[in-house]
Amino acid sequence: MVKASEIAKFLNKQITGEDCMVMTHSSLSSIQPFSLVFAKKFSKEYVALLNSACNVFAIVTPDYKNQIHCSHILSETPRLDYLKTVERFFSPDNLLTGISPSATIENDAVTGADVFIGAHCYIGHNVKIGDRTKILPNTTIMENTIIGRECYISSGVVIGQPGFGFERDENGRPVHFPHTGNVVIGNNVYIGANTAIDKGTIDSTVIEDNVKIDNLVHVAHNVHICEGAFIIAGTILGGGVRIGRNAWVAPNVSVKQQLNIGDNSTVGLGAVVIRDVGEDETVIGNPARKLEKLK
Repeated sequence: MVKASEIAKFLNKQITGEDCMVMTHSSLSSIQPFSLVFAKKFSKEYVALLNSACNVFAIVTPDYKNQIHCSHILSETPRLDYLKTVERFFSPDNLLTGISPSATIENDAVTGADVFIGAHCYIGHNVKIGDRTKILPNTTIMENTIIGRECYISSGVVIGQPGFGFERDENGRPVHFPHTGNVVIGNNVYIGANTAIDKGTIDSTVIEDNVKIDNLVHVAHNVHICEGAFIIAGTILGGGVRIGRNAWVAPNVSVKQQLNIGDNSTVGLGAVVIRDVGEDETVIGNPARKLEKLK
C-alpha cells in the first residue's frame, strides 16, 4: 500500500485530486478499487471508465486535463511512468532476496550485495555476479562468466556452455573446437526464460549494458550485442554476429554467422538474414532485404 503523494514524488509529478491510498495496479479494462491505472492515449471511452471508477489513481496524458474526476497525474509518458511505479512499489520481484539453500555455488564464485539466486541454480567456478542481480530458479551459469549489476536472468537460462563448433580431422571425424573463452554481461541486462548464451571460442561472448533478450533465444559463441539492443523470442544468432546499439531483432529471426546488424536497425518478424544490415535500416523476409520507404 502506498499513498498517491509518494508515487507523485517518485515520478516528480503533481497530483490533481485527493491524496488517496493505492493498494494495487490494474488495467483500464478491468479496473479494481484503490488501484493504479494508466492511459497512453486519449479516448472518450477511457474518460467514462475513469469517471465511473471508485477510488482509482490514474497516470494519463495531458489531454485528460479537466476531463476526469479521479485523482491523477498528467504525464507525457504515462506507460513508462506506470511501469516505473509498478516496478518500484508493486513488483513481486522486489521480494526476491537471498540465496536458495538448494542452489550450488562453487567456492571461488563471487556474488555482490543483495544478489538473489533461486532454487536449483548452478553457479560455476570463478563466476562474478554484480550487485542486485536476480537469477531465477533452475538456471546454469558456467565457469568464468561475468555478470554486471541489476541484471534479471529468468528460469532455465544456460550461460557459458561451449558452442557448436567442429572441424573434421584427416579421417573425416568431427572434432569439437575447444571453447576457452567466456561470457561477459553488462549492467541492467534482461535475459528471458530458456535462453542459451554460448561462451566464446577464444575470446568472449559479450552482452553490453541495457540489452534485453526475450525467451527461447540462442546466442552463439563470440556474438557481441551492443548497448540497448532488443532480441525477441525465438531468435537465433550465429557465431560471431554483431548486433548494433539499439537494434530491434523481431521474433523468430535467424542471423547467419559473422554478420553485422547495424545500430538502430530493425530486423522484421521471421527474417532470415544472410548479409550485413546497415545502420538505421529495416529488413524483412527470407532472404532478408531492405524495406524501402513508401513515397
